[in-house]
Amino acid sequence: MLRRDENMTDENLIKRLAKEISNAKKVIALTGAGISTESGIPDFRGPKGLWKRYDPEQSTYTFFRRDTKRFWELQIQMEEDGFDLSKAKPNPAHLALAKLEELGYLSCVITQNVDGLHQKAGNTDVIEFHGNSNRAICIECKRCYPMSEVKSRVKSGELPPLCEYCGGILKPDAVLFEEPIPTEALYRAQDEAASCDLMLIIGTSATVHPAAGLPSIAKSSGAKVVEINAEPTPLTGTISDYIIEGKVGKTLPKIVEEVEKLERL
Repeated sequence: MLRRDENMTDENLIKRLAKEISNAKKVIALTGAGISTESGIPDFRGPKGLWKRYDPEQSTYTFFRRDTKRFWELQIQMEEDGFDLSKAKPNPAHLALAKLEELGYLSCVITQNVDGLHQKAGNTDVIEFHGNSNRAICIECKRCYPMSEVKSRVKSGELPPLCEYCGGILKPDAVLFEEPIPTEALYRAQDEAASCDLMLIIGTSATVHPAAGLPSIAKSSGAKVVEINAEPTPLTGTISDYIIEGKVGKTLPKIVEEVEKLERL
């Protein structure tokens, strides 16, 4: 296993990864909060994370059903405290992954994030492992609504907000604690991991399951696993072939630049 301080510089590792991307038959990416923090979105578990300011118990499905009114009040409070995903914009790391797809090298993105920034950047095949907070969904008929519209209704006093079609309660279309991963997303992510020959692990601590198990599926199926992360994770030196440490918003554009150079040869 290679680390950036073991015989190879970051520059050499970036060039190595660019060659591997160019030669791979199927490349997929698994992304976590670390790719979105560079867009100004706080992470959940870090020193300044969301759960340092709010009780995670208030983001459980039990709490949502027990006190739906208070749950939605907290959604508005979080927005006012700066946790407003709708205002976030893709950063260079998101744009680099979109460019990789445009060039024909990236098959899909599996993301643990709920901000929709991969789609805003231009990625067209995004598996949202934990849903998307830019939508609200009726818990009865499953109709979806733009979150901005639902929050406007809440701010106008509609507590809880209800489905206009069946009268069911609306909830964010993101996975709350105690809720299962959407079955389709889980199965598709596992299939993609098992069928790729190169998996990029980007901006994730690789500690939240079941997403953290996807690299093992890829590795056991014969794929190379490469981390692009600010710091080592439990995958480093065990599952991943090597890690390129640093800010993903600086590293990923350099990788894409090297891929484009190889195209011109």
